[in-house]
Parts: sequence; structure tokens; C-alpha cells
Amino acid sequence: MALSLELITATARSLLSQYGLQDVSMRRLARELDVAPGALYYHVPSKQELLRTVAQEILDPLLDEPGDALALMLRFRLLVLPLRDAGDLLLLAYALDTTLPPAQLLPQRLRDAGWAPAEAEQTTAVVMRFALGAVATEQNQALLQPAQPATGRGPGAPQAMAAERIYRHGLQRLLAPPR
Repeated sequence: MALSLELITATARSLLSQYGLQDVSMRRLARELDVAPGALYYHVPSKQELLRTVAQEILDPLLDEPGDALALMLRFRLLVLPLRDAGDLLLLAYALDTTLPPAQLLPQRLRDAGWAPAEAEQTTAVVMRFALGAVATEQNQALLQPAQPATGRGPGAPQAMAAERIYRHGLQRLLAPPR
């Protein structure tokens, strides 16, 4: 198969899910693809751009997500949580590109709910920072906490339910219509 941005992105995403963000390097990626590291740079100018591209691929399903701003952001969490280190990846990617989904969709959803354009833009920035931090924190807590005894709902279930409640509560507060 010929080397392409799509193949590079898919391989990087596979490395992310198997080994975590710290093991996604251009050298490791080149080894996986059996190419010289320099060959990657023909398709992607930097590791940062590669990570942004992987993030875009992860978040693309949100582009077709129906519903209001709250539904969009709840779907964001469900989409991202199962992917190892995706919270940390998205923190980096969002720093590079603040138009990644769901950020590009939120302002219109807020305007549709009656928000003024400037308020919708500012609230989008706040909501994205909250959501990214909350998801990254939740993933890191799950990774770093010792396994919990079985409760009949699976290891870590109480912490996951608490994290979901915190996330939903935060979003409801941030997305409450301005007074």
C-alpha cells in the first residue's frame, strides 16, 4: 500500500490506542509503516500537525451530530472517553486548532438557542476548555487510580458515574441561557 496521509493517520491512531500518546512518535510511526522517518514529512509537516489530524479524524463523527449544544457536548464525552489518551491528545490539538469539532458547531447551536453571537463565541471557548479538561482528567484518573473492588457494576463504576454527573452539571451551568 502506498504511503498516504490517511495511512499515516490510521497508523498513528492505532499506536495511540495500543500504547498511549507518549509512544506516538515520528520514529515509531515510521518503523510501523516500514519507511524512513523523512518519508512521513512529505505527507505531514510535523508531529503536531499529525496529532491535529488524528484529533480531527476522531472528532469528525460530531459533524453529523443532531441536537442542541448540551447533546453535542455529551456526545463528545462519549466519543472520546473510550479512546486511550484521547483527552490529552485533544488538549494538544485544540491548542493548535480551536475550530476542531465540536468547537466549530457550538456557536451556531448557541445562536439557535437565542444567544447573541459574541456571547455564543465566548461561551464556546469556555465550554471547550471545560470539556477538554474534564475528559482528560477523567481519563487520567482512571489510568492512575488502583483497580477498585468489584461492585457489580464493574471496576471504577462509581468514579465514572461521579465524573459523568460532574461533567453534565458543569455543562448545564455553562450552557444555561444568559440572563
